[in-house]
Amino acid sequence: MSIDDQFWSLGSAAPRYVVAFDHRGSLERSLAQLDAPGDAGSMARLKLLIWEGIERVLPRFNDRGDTGILIDRGHSHIVARARAARVAVAVAIEASGQATLRPDAEPSVLHDELRGSGARFGKVLIRWSADAPAETHRQQIDVLRTLDEVVAGAGASLLLELLVPPTPGDRDTGAGADPRVQLEAVRAILESGITPEVWKIEGHADAEAAATLAGMVGAARNDASLLLLGGGESISELGRMFSCRAASERFRGFAVGRSIWWGPVAALVRGDATADETRRAVGDNYLAVVDAFESGA
Repeated sequence: MSIDDQFWSLGSAAPRYVVAFDHRGSLERSLAQLDAPGDAGSMARLKLLIWEGIERVLPRFNDRGDTGILIDRGHSHIVARARAARVAVAVAIEASGQATLRPDAEPSVLHDELRGSGARFGKVLIRWSADAPAETHRQQIDVLRTLDEVVAGAGASLLLELLVPPTPGDRDTGAGADPRVQLEAVRAILESGITPEVWKIEGHADAEAAATLAGMVGAARNDASLLLLGGGESISELGRMFSCRAASERFRGFAVGRSIWWGPVAALVRGDATADETRRAVGDNYLAVVDAFESGA
């Protein structure tokens, strides 16, 4: 039995708390705004600090739930340390920053990397726009099916991140994800025969839609779970993103990134914090997000 077989088991009811730092293009742009280098080496060093911040609070985590990290390709040393620490790993395999889904490499390359890393999940992000042509949706599902097959062939499970880009009207009103579009996307994906083990989705305040969504994914796959993303919100505002967890126990946890680590990383690159202070702040923020999620129980 591998290390990963011993935790995040299929059907586990334990909460799942994931730190996402698979950011690529968005992180490069954020660093550029601070006049900081955004080359691959610089970002790799920052991501190592993020991991070390999480790693240092694992002894304080006790039995609060299952921990996980979501990272991009090319960080085998972090993946190995996470697996040794009994932290589940998801590796992003979609191309960064694309309006429509594209693989980050040839399927055979992604297959070999996933199998070699021992990652628990292959993560794919799909953007589902309400005003996109039906043909675009069909093409994205075709690509998603290919990536789902890659993940399964590598002995991993699919973690699917679904984003519903706001319409111009949504942006004007500050509304979040449209629950109707979210349901439309989930229904289309499930009807195509793709049944992710884990969904990473945007939260919203529509409890009825959230319950319907949870019922749909559960009917398609009994062990499926839903993780709520943070959308870059401050930790104090995450309660709004997490509010729909009350709709169903299938909302098992979160997969949050920038809310946890961007503030500490920005302070570091500005010269306002040391590396050790950055690690400490990342770890403390992670535990604070766990508290925010659990307080909504």
